[in-house]
Amino acid sequence: MRFRLSNGLSIAYRTRGAGRPVVLMHPVGVRGAFWDGVIAELEGECRLIAPDFRGHGDSDAPASGFGLDDLAADIIELLRAVGQPPALVVGCSMGGMVAQAIGCLAPDVASGIVIANTAHLRNEQGRATMVQRALQAEKGMPIVLPTTLSRWFDAQTMVARPELVARARDWLIEADPVVHAWSWRAIRDLNYAERLKSLSIPALAVAGLRDQSTPVAAMQAMARDIPHCAYREIDSGHLAPLEEPARFAALLREFMAGLS
Repeated sequence: MRFRLSNGLSIAYRTRGAGRPVVLMHPVGVRGAFWDGVIAELEGECRLIAPDFRGHGDSDAPASGFGLDDLAADIIELLRAVGQPPALVVGCSMGGMVAQAIGCLAPDVASGIVIANTAHLRNEQGRATMVQRALQAEKGMPIVLPTTLSRWFDAQTMVARPELVARARDWLIEADPVVHAWSWRAIRDLNYAERLKSLSIPALAVAGLRDQSTPVAAMQAMARDIPHCAYREIDSGHLAPLEEPARFAALLREFMAGLS
């Protein structure tokens, strides 16, 4: 399905199931299909909405760069039009950053937010790293594949679950390198730490115990900064919902039960 935003961009999204609305937001460089495993677990219980961010998957690419607040504004507009808010807002990695932005910008559309595998603040060293990733992306997606996949999956997973790694590789190689670079520049500016301290809705932070991109300590620090934030861990790398969809779905189910 597609939805035309007021900014003129057409956003692709898929929806499955019926009941409580849940929007699922993917990491950088991939698409809404990232959530297929979680959707299969929950489609008998919820209405799941999995959009492709602007410039990702089947959504229109913008003419210029964007920030995390821009991505959030797209999803807020989509939710108000087709999502029957308030919805549970769930995001992994870059999607988790956008979940934070939605909670800060439009808490009325969210019954709660779930932030997986990402922090809420970027230091100067982190900002410099994101700039380098943007510059690498501009050279073409094949250049970024080795370092990205090795951040997302540890050596054990690379060997034991090659089909999972291949799926992520395929998504990345299909991605637009210019949009990928713009996304890293948006991620460079991550800074919701202060605004999240006054978040008025329930939150859940989900860390991957083997996450090489977002250390457990960073997730714990974020959870401490957010009022009414639960904290859970999954034995996974950086892409917890992709690696462990049943476990991740169980955490969402538990969180939603608390919201009720």
